[in-house]
Amino acid sequence: MSDVVITGASGSFGRVATRWLAEQGHTVHAVDLHEHDGLRAGISLHRFDVRKRGFEDLVRRVHPAAIIHLAMVRRFGRGAAERHRINFEGTAKVFEVGRRLHVPKMIFCSRATVYGALPDQPQFVSEEHPPSAARTFPEMSDLVAADLYVSQMLWRYPEVETVLLRPVNVLGPTVQTLLNRYLGRSRVFTILGFDPMQQVIHEDDLGLAFEHALSAKVRGVFNVTGPGEVPLSVMIEEAGASAVPLPEALVTVLRGRLGFPHIPAGAVDYLKYPCTADGSRFREETGFEPRHGLVETLRAIPRHG
Repeated sequence: MSDVVITGASGSFGRVATRWLAEQGHTVHAVDLHEHDGLRAGISLHRFDVRKRGFEDLVRRVHPAAIIHLAMVRRFGRGAAERHRINFEGTAKVFEVGRRLHVPKMIFCSRATVYGALPDQPQFVSEEHPPSAARTFPEMSDLVAADLYVSQMLWRYPEVETVLLRPVNVLGPTVQTLLNRYLGRSRVFTILGFDPMQQVIHEDDLGLAFEHALSAKVRGVFNVTGPGEVPLSVMIEEAGASAVPLPEALVTVLRGRLGFPHIPAGAVDYLKYPCTADGSRFREETGFEPRHGLVETLRAIPRHG
């Protein structure tokens, strides 16, 4: 097993990666500005801003086999300038430090939603499809920019095993994703006349994907998909929520009111059009297979009332 530096270790994805990889025997060096009260015994938290000197000193001292960069703002309540500093500038700094200090593998976790939910989208989007979410969801611009920056690393620095993961919607008892919060409500709105196909993956299977990404010689851009696809209406039912179909104009008024979930305006399109990814490349190149079934994944969501 190897030394692995994980940035954003106190965030939802960081907690998953830290727990999973430590359980597999890796020596994990957790990095985050915020406290983490759930770290396993033997794992220390380095409270650094990845853009500052302390992070570079840690990488130089540890010389890890890999850096997994997860220090991203995935909620949209932060201001655009702050999201850009953390999501894009922070990503560029981490990859620059890793390249300059000869870290052999760099892993970045984006998301499949960067492709966008568009009426002219292919049924299953491959890794070659351009990330287009910012066309209708401007709050995703910094995440799209970070994704594209990392994808450029593949051809600019071929000596580094760069892995860019684009997982579908992650669900589970600990992650705080937009879809997790949406489905955790007792009732949710849907858009009248629309029932798009959806893809989900259990948080433990995301941890398994990180483990596969660490494998030797694995490099490239990979969609990471779960056990299959299901219509939004079925997903809501299996998650234990009640769907309330509403005209789109009314949804814009009721977001965050009367017990309905609050979602950004740009996220409404994901309730109308599919954003489904082709995950065959990752499975074929790494042997990855999700261990949690669709119903099990949907029923792992905590209820929020």
